Amino acid sequence: MLCVFICVYLRVSAVFFDFGLWTLDKQLCVSVANKPLDNYHRFRKYIRIMRIVILSNSYGEDRSGALIGLELRRMRPDAEIISFPLISFGEAYKRRGIRVIGGSAPPPSGGFFLKSIVGLVKDLVETLPLPFAYIKRLHQIKGIIDLVIVVGDVPLLLMGWIAIRKKAYFLAPCKSDWMAPHLWIEEFLIRRYAKKIFTHDELTARDLREKGIDALFFGNPMMDELTRENRYHPPEGKLLIGILPGSREESYENMRMIRKVIKVLRDRRDDLHFAVAVADTVDFNRMKRSFDEKDRDVDLERGAFVDIIKSSILLISLAGTATEQAAGLGLPVISFRGSGAQTTLRRLSGQKKLLGKAFRFIQYDPLKVASEIEKVLDDKKLREVMGGEGRERMGPPGGAKKISECILQCEGIQ
Repeated sequence: MLCVFICVYLRVSAVFFDFGLWTLDKQLCVSVANKPLDNYHRFRKYIRIMRIVILSNSYGEDRSGALIGLELRRMRPDAEIISFPLISFGEAYKRRGIRVIGGSAPPPSGGFFLKSIVGLVKDLVETLPLPFAYIKRLHQIKGIIDLVIVVGDVPLLLMGWIAIRKKAYFLAPCKSDWMAPHLWIEEFLIRRYAKKIFTHDELTARDLREKGIDALFFGNPMMDELTRENRYHPPEGKLLIGILPGSREESYENMRMIRKVIKVLRDRRDDLHFAVAVADTVDFNRMKRSFDEKDRDVDLERGAFVDIIKSSILLISLAGTATEQAAGLGLPVISFRGSGAQTTLRRLSGQKKLLGKAFRFIQYDPLKVASEIEKVLDDKKLREVMGGEGRERMGPPGGAKKISECILQCEGIQ
């Protein structure tokens, strides 16, 4: 019912925003409502620039969209890549030199409104006007867009069509038949408004193809650009356990819970060292205050996520996307229910379905968690099975390049 409501809501909004044709000056915001078609064709006659717009939901999708944008710019340097994030300010695009239009702050819940009724109400109040504003602003550049790429969910795909009236190439990282298959209404909308869908994994692509949808899996762009930063080097002679406490407010409480597990492991064995990957969104000094002189075997590092992952033998993770990336890099992951919306029982169950044997979560008890970690540490064959499953489920790197190549080939412009 929620999906149907969203679809009706967005479809009705087209009535309000389908007025005139707007075009672009150097700020992409000058109206040519008077004789719009004449002005539009006069503009295109003198400036033969291919313009591609990338729509994305939020931070994780922004990163994938930005990587695709980079590849498209490399393959077609004459094209202009424009990004249009829904719930973020497009930092991932800006860092890679891609123009950003639009953007907004995250909702009060941080995107996890289903955790509570209060969170749901706050999000509805804050974000109810957002789809209308997004469609309106996107509609303003309708006339100069040649190609649309959507990275996110089906409601965003529908918003893009309402605003621009062009079918889009659709990267759908939010859905997987391993844990959350597309609903029938979503499949209907994909058939109608997507030229082609690029899926999270091969299982999803195969199942959609069997239903007559043009679906492909080339790898997941979230696995791209995961190269060593060379900012962290673990001590020699120790087994390193990587730690991801999360990237939101709950990360501080999650770290307190993880420290209890570290204490048990420290009391049991002396061959371990620990490294915490502190997210950019976390206050480093506040996190540091969680530790004392007893934690000399724990390193806190910012900007060294890949260094920590590739140096570790195992990962304790209470994160979201970073957990999937770590599993995709072949690292066994241990998790438990933490203090925030990233680690609810429902979300952990979803990650288990998505990542299979690569991911283990158990009820929080420092003794039990430590025992599970030791079990994995002491069983090389088990670690190999877990690592192989993670790589298989997440796919190889290079997805952004292959998706970009496919889009250009389908358009006959490569």
